[in-house]
Amino acid sequence: MESPPSPSSPGVSKPQLKDCIEELVKFTLLSSIRGKLNTGLSNDYCANLLKDDPSNPCPTQNNENLTTEVSEGVPSYPLYKRLASSLYQSISSGALCVGHNEIIPVQEDNLLKQKVDEWNKLIVEKGPVLLTLLTKVDFELHVQEPFFSQLSDGLKTIEGRCAVGHYNRIKSGDILLLNKCMMLQVQDIHQYASFHEMLEAESLAKVLPGVENIEEGVQIYRNFYSEEKERLNGVLAICIEKPTSQLYNFMASILLGLSYGGVQRLLGFVQTMGTSSESLPPPPSVLLSSFLLPHNPNVKGSTLTDGARALAKHVNRSSSSYWGTLCGSDSEKNRVAVDVVSCLLNRCCWLNMHTVPPHGVVFEIRIKDGYGARWSADGTKFIGFLEPYMADGHSKGWKH
Repeated sequence: MESPPSPSSPGVSKPQLKDCIEELVKFTLLSSIRGKLNTGLSNDYCANLLKDDPSNPCPTQNNENLTTEVSEGVPSYPLYKRLASSLYQSISSGALCVGHNEIIPVQEDNLLKQKVDEWNKLIVEKGPVLLTLLTKVDFELHVQEPFFSQLSDGLKTIEGRCAVGHYNRIKSGDILLLNKCMMLQVQDIHQYASFHEMLEAESLAKVLPGVENIEEGVQIYRNFYSEEKERLNGVLAICIEKPTSQLYNFMASILLGLSYGGVQRLLGFVQTMGTSSESLPPPPSVLLSSFLLPHNPNVKGSTLTDGARALAKHVNRSSSSYWGTLCGSDSEKNRVAVDVVSCLLNRCCWLNMHTVPPHGVVFEIRIKDGYGARWSADGTKFIGFLEPYMADGHSKGWKH
């Protein structure tokens, strides 16, 4: 009979912030939604940062190396991963990661400059605290639900494990890092011959809250350890308590200080006159879907997309032929248009959610050379492509 999968031996190397920050941001946002932490962000906003996008056309975009610069492109969902990556870069460099304002000339905003200075001060003050707390960790453990939540809520104060590997090195006073986001301090270690003996000696409510009897408790542990492994190694009851100083408390204070504008900045946005700072970017899959909507849905045989029709207006405006050549069948034009918009979605380094008459709030992206595109705020309507900014652009028909 195959043995059940045992919990891995606790990690003994000092955890690094780059390996923990995603889970830390995720846990902080979830705790904010549950009313356990104050991030100053609305529940809907936090939920949208956590929302996934199974239809993401660029699924590898968020698998970026946190030791390098934050990637370009429209942030993939879940957005908290890009937020975590930018936070790590900001803490490592001692300054907030910002977008490329120089692509479009903007009037100097003293209020915005003051905000950026405050955000930088926040990063400099709070970032090193996270690093210092991580140096105090002696062991890393992973705990499954519902046990992790019970430990977090203080309902579960004893963690039972088979006495194997590095578990035997854990001692009173050690700091444990659970699931890369919560710290617990070991108060005592009790040794037993079996889980049954442990559950008899310790309070069942402290070891397995909600479990009604010892037999049921033993069966829970049997999901993780075979009888043979238990008999050969014995069992440890790790008595713990939660210190008041927690990584997620400092992460919550960082998010509280950043507020919507700072979070948006970390997601790669710039802020200009008319920026809607509480808005988040639409999922890339929604942007691409609206781009591919048929331009003439009621015309039989017409397959030209909204995106290809919009591109037709721009192909002759750039003297450098940036937009390429648009010719051939509808399907060929559609393919060229998809290549163009995919390049913009993946390479953009200037993102904004701002008011543009007569459309209202739009989502706008631009690459370093200034070319770009616009959608409605929710991404369900593709508005059109954009030429690089130029003085008197309208009067010149944006030809350059």
